[in-house]
Amino acid sequence: MKLITEVCVDHFRSIRSQKIGDLGHFTALAGLNNSGKSNLLRALHAFFQNQTDVGLPFDFTHDYYFHDLKTKKAKRVSVTVKFDLPETFKFRKKLEAAKKLLGRSFALKKLWNRNSPIPLYYLNDSTSQLKQEEQGLVEQFLSLISFRYIPNRVLPLDIVRNEHKALRDVLIRRIASKAKKQQDVFTAIGETSTNLIKSLQQSVHTACPDVGSIRLATPASWQDLIFAFGYKMKVKDAEIDDAAQGSGIQSLLMFETLSLIDRDYFQKFGWRQAAIWAVEEPESSLHSSLEARVADYLGRLADDPKNRLQVFCTTHSDLILQHSDKPIFASMQNAETNFETKDKTSILQEAARLGISRWTHPILHAPLYPIVLVEGKYDCAFLEQAFRLLAPQETICVSYLERLQGGDATGGDKHLQQYIKANASAIKTRAASAPVVVLLDWDSAKKADEFKKGFIAADPYRVEVWPDSSFNPKLGKSFHGIERHMPDRIIDEADQTTQIVSIKPDETKAIPRDADYDQFKKEVAKIVEKGITEQDLVHVKDFLKTLLDSLKAREGQQ
Repeated sequence: MKLITEVCVDHFRSIRSQKIGDLGHFTALAGLNNSGKSNLLRALHAFFQNQTDVGLPFDFTHDYYFHDLKTKKAKRVSVTVKFDLPETFKFRKKLEAAKKLLGRSFALKKLWNRNSPIPLYYLNDSTSQLKQEEQGLVEQFLSLISFRYIPNRVLPLDIVRNEHKALRDVLIRRIASKAKKQQDVFTAIGETSTNLIKSLQQSVHTACPDVGSIRLATPASWQDLIFAFGYKMKVKDAEIDDAAQGSGIQSLLMFETLSLIDRDYFQKFGWRQAAIWAVEEPESSLHSSLEARVADYLGRLADDPKNRLQVFCTTHSDLILQHSDKPIFASMQNAETNFETKDKTSILQEAARLGISRWTHPILHAPLYPIVLVEGKYDCAFLEQAFRLLAPQETICVSYLERLQGGDATGGDKHLQQYIKANASAIKTRAASAPVVVLLDWDSAKKADEFKKGFIAADPYRVEVWPDSSFNPKLGKSFHGIERHMPDRIIDEADQTTQIVSIKPDETKAIPRDADYDQFKKEVAKIVEKGITEQDLVHVKDFLKTLLDSLKAREGQQ
């Protein structure tokens, strides 16, 4: 969920003046140690909670931009946050005044100065501070957002323990309708807690297959309710306390627990309408495969609009950067922090070059999921949308040469074949449940065997070809590549602009040899980018479902 779309920080710690816009669902800040990336999270913490580090209120002596402390000019620190409220964000009836003041898209600036211990608020571009009554309305709005700052050195189970009251409240709310008789209450607690943590149990079991089951250490009597909740994990015939688990499993328990609590507030009450997490280095203490799962978990959690959660994090992990939708590079230049927005490939390369994170071969990105390689970006755009329509709960990565290599890389079967041949050894190291699948255009079918050279059946690699059965029967051979599988709607809409499609006597459509086919492809691509529906998959649906089923079956064998 994108709630915050822009942040401006002025004279806070190592940040003299920086603006970061176009923020994502899952924004990851990469950079060397002491580059100031955590100071952006602390600035957000100050904005929402009036604290910098946990339990420490804003303090000019420590929090003002240190290189200007000795200057005689008036010292001010400000954090400006631009909000674009999604439709799911609702104002309670008692907050109509706050809704009227703010609207749905607005910027709030919080300003601290030496002369006033209480921060001042400014709305949008106004240079006049809000009146006391208006500041109260702003505070009411901010109370609708759950902000969590999770420092790097915190113990995950300490956070879980601190949330025991919230977790207990979740249980009590959910059993209220079940426990009609007092003697049934604790049976209901056990049943409800089992259902409550199904997602958590699946995540932990996937990451550590040795863990057989997990249950909440729930009370057996009303008197037990005064104690904190914990988790019990079953390994073979023994149940082990969560405190005896490794730090990686504890981190996963922490994220799942916080997510559970936040989502329950959204579903049951109007108290909270969204959550923002500011997490320092979520990959800490995780082995590589668990790191991949946590990165994927945070990305999925933030991307699902139903969760109403936005994540900001600092990281030294290439996997976190891969799963973020907004990577940002932090550096220290002339004694001040600079935030630079680049494309994901460039940031991954820069982080690897500086030793911030490990270098990972692009074909080994997304280690948990299959990668479907296609011949070009137009194929990729169509296929990504098709997979989301046909299997919204599955993650299938689609890529092409330009995305993998950047720079001057071009598509086409010839260059794709050269890439596969040159990187066969890297492809073979992928997990069997996350293979590379080359999907060739129908007019490249004769080259399928050449793409298979150097691989054996056991390798995490295979070659597929768009079949004749997925053609639009009204389109002839003059339609190349992916366009021949497109529905009439897209073809006809593209032709309204290009006006090059002719109709043959048998009522099939064709593209004249002297026509500008590249322009036609671009028009088709523009239409696809606007969005497709399942009706647009009328000719390819069966083939793509079979492909998806085969990938899921392969994953299930692992």
